[in-house]
Amino acid sequence: MTEELMRYLSDEGADLVGTSSIEGLLSGRFSALPYAVTIGVRLSDAVVDEVTTGPKKLYFANYRAVNAFLDMVATKCVGWLQRHGFNALAIPASQSTSEDGYAGDFPHKTAANMAGLGFIGKNALFVSNDFGPRVRLTTVLTDMPLPSDEMQPVLCGNCRACVDACPCGALTGRTWSRNGAREDIVDAALCSRYMKKAYQHIGRGVVCGICMAVCPFGKRSKKR
Repeated sequence: MTEELMRYLSDEGADLVGTSSIEGLLSGRFSALPYAVTIGVRLSDAVVDEVTTGPKKLYFANYRAVNAFLDMVATKCVGWLQRHGFNALAIPASQSTSEDGYAGDFPHKTAANMAGLGFIGKNALFVSNDFGPRVRLTTVLTDMPLPSDEMQPVLCGNCRACVDACPCGALTGRTWSRNGAREDIVDAALCSRYMKKAYQHIGRGVVCGICMAVCPFGKRSKKR
C-alpha cells in the first residue's frame, strides 16, 4: 500500500515522496498519528537563479504557487488515506502557529530527513538529494503504518556559501545535529525582522531565499 500511495502522489505532481515513523516526536492532538508522508515540489530553477542578489516578485509568486499546490496534493493524500480506512491530517506547507510566529505545528524538515530524502544544511533548510534546497515541503500525518529510511548525513563540509551570503548574518555556520536546536544554526527572529524591513515591497509574507539560491547542491541539481 505504501508503494501504491507513493505512485498516486507522484501522479498528482509530487517531485519528492517519502515516508517515516515519527512516533515519540508528537504529543497532544497529533500523538495518534505517528507516521508521516513527506511531499516535495521543486521550485523553478530559472526563478531561483535570480535570487542570488535578493528576492524578486517572480520568486515570491513561485513560492506561493508551489505552497498552494503542495496543500492541494496533501489534501488529496488525506483523501486517499481516508478512503483506505486510515486517519490523516495535512500540515500546511507554510503556516506559522507558534507563539513567536517562527514555527508551524510540525517541522516538515524533520519528517523529510527521517524519510531519507536529504539532510538539513547550514542554511537551516532541507537539502534534498535530488534538488538541493530548491524544493518546498509539506507533511501528512497518519495512523497508516509506514516505513522510515536512513537519515542522511550532513554533507555541507567546510562550505559556507549560505553563511557568507546571508545579508543579515542570521546563519551561525554550525552544522546541524539531531539533538540540537534550530537556534544553533539560525537566528529565525533576526532573519524574519530583516526580511520584513528589506523586502516588504515584494509582497505580504515576504521571503528571501538567498541562502537557498547560492547553495551548491541546488546548482548541481540543474545538471541532472
